[in-house]
Amino acid sequence: MKKLIFKNLVLLAQQECAPCVDAADAVAASVSSLMGRNADPYRAYVWMGMASAAAAACILIAATLLWQSSSDSVSEVITYVSWVIQ
Repeated sequence: MKKLIFKNLVLLAQQECAPCVDAADAVAASVSSLMGRNADPYRAYVWMGMASAAAAACILIAATLLWQSSSDSVSEVITYVSWVIQ
């Protein structure tokens, strides 16, 4: 029974013809639009510059925090020493 149904489906599929589709114009247009774009030769430099700026900002923040903490210690010692001297 299943073989008969399958053979009927195969015969029906063989009788159908493929639809006529002309996609050459659309494909040619999309390929020509892709070829028209030029790659930016400096794009890698932009990314490296952004990474360098981010690293420099992190180092600047860390150095500022370290400088503030060390200057606070020194000012505390100087305040304590001046209080003892008085």
